[in-house]
Amino acid sequence: MYDQDPNSQEARIGRLLRQLPDRRAPAGLEARVLAEIARRAALPWWRTSFTHWPAAARVSFYGLSAAAAAAVVAGIFVLGQSPEAHAVSGTVSHSFTWFALIRDVAVIGRDRVLSIVSYIPAFWLYAIGAGLAVSYAALATLGAATYRAFSTPTPNA
Repeated sequence: MYDQDPNSQEARIGRLLRQLPDRRAPAGLEARVLAEIARRAALPWWRTSFTHWPAAARVSFYGLSAAAAAAVVAGIFVLGQSPEAHAVSGTVSHSFTWFALIRDVAVIGRDRVLSIVSYIPAFWLYAIGAGLAVSYAALATLGAATYRAFSTPTPNA
């Protein structure tokens, strides 16, 4: 596949790069990085990443979050049952009659499509699904082969 000739340009460049000494980071950068590490280590637990919190704090947070979500849902439900909410919904629904029309047209279209599909035998639907899956796999394979053919460097002769 690739030429393993030790005199090849790639091998020579690799040898030269391995012989170069390691470069140190600038002194200012090293000091800033070490200062940031020390600053983060000194943070209290509630200012660190959630995965570093104590287990009791995480469990409490999950419990309080679930309670808050339940309170919000219950509040929305209670507000939705009030007489004022029904008056507002009547006013708003009158302003959006076009939305109801679009919904009705979509429901009619869905019912028509479902009635047509109900006459197609299940075997045909499975065959169409399998054909689409095979076509997708073939397209992915063809794309990968094309990418590999055009992106792989050819060895120098």
